[in-house]
Amino acid sequence: MGFFDSLKNLFGSAKENVESMADKAQDLAGDAINQAKEAAAPLMEKAEAYAEVAKEKVAEYVPAASEAIENAIETAKEKVSEFADKAETVATDAIETIKDKVSDFTADDAPKTDEAAQ
Repeated sequence: MGFFDSLKNLFGSAKENVESMADKAQDLAGDAINQAKEAAAPLMEKAEAYAEVAKEKVAEYVPAASEAIENAIETAKEKVSEFADKAETVATDAIETIKDKVSDFTADDAPKTDEAAQ
């Protein structure tokens, strides 16, 4: 029985050693996590500060960009309106010219027809 007792003691102490090592590993892992959190805290603060600065910078330019876009739209509207007015004038003049030419052509033909009929 001495042999079995020795094996039992050997495995029992091995189990205790494994449990002890697992506890130590858990403690080390917990310490490492805490250290990582502590090391990351200043980096997170810096990242938040940079994000805030970036947000402020973008906020400065967004109204300016918005204003520039509005100005461009207004300028485009004015130009389109000018071109539309010019196109209307040209079209009206062209229609009047065509009417005059048709009227002249018809008027020139009308007397000849009347004279020919007489």
